[in-house]
Amino acid sequence: MSPRNSKNVRIICRLLERPDGTWTRYGLSKAASISQPYGVRYIKRLNELGLVKGTRVMDLHGLAAYGAGIVPAASLRIEMYHPQPLELLKEHSKRYALTTYFAENLQTRHLFPTRCDAYVSRNELVQLKEVILKEGLLGGGNMRFIVPADEYILDEVNEIDGIRVVFKGRLMLDLFREGGVCVEAFDLMGREHV
Repeated sequence: MSPRNSKNVRIICRLLERPDGTWTRYGLSKAASISQPYGVRYIKRLNELGLVKGTRVMDLHGLAAYGAGIVPAASLRIEMYHPQPLELLKEHSKRYALTTYFAENLQTRHLFPTRCDAYVSRNELVQLKEVILKEGLLGGGNMRFIVPADEYILDEVNEIDGIRVVFKGRLMLDLFREGGVCVEAFDLMGREHV
């Protein structure tokens, strides 16, 4: 069981989403879209590390730090500028998922939405890049597109006001990985279950 794989990250994200121990091992495995035997083995590993007890998270920061260290590298990351990032995504992308600043602002409103980070498929990135070449700028800017190693991220989304956002556990992990003020937002989201 390689530590750096998408299945492990899915389990960690679901535990961050609901750290209060109310997951059953079967429910957690199902929510993470993995087999129950695999889920049970990995939960046992997290128990051995002292990060969880059963399915109750014992160390939220420790679990997030562990998760941040095993996230597979994105297939591609590209920064761009567009004057209306949300409108761009709503009009020209069917399969995206906002994360970090914009996503947190839509869900809990603690962070100022300084940059629009979005997971997109490789095909959608090609289409979005064509639009940005006409209406925006490449490099730097107010948008970051991420082609994830695990496209599960694009399927497990919440919709808020017609905008696709990563599910809460993934958002929490991404906020922790972003660092700085995003860790404060992570802490505020985690307090909901304390």
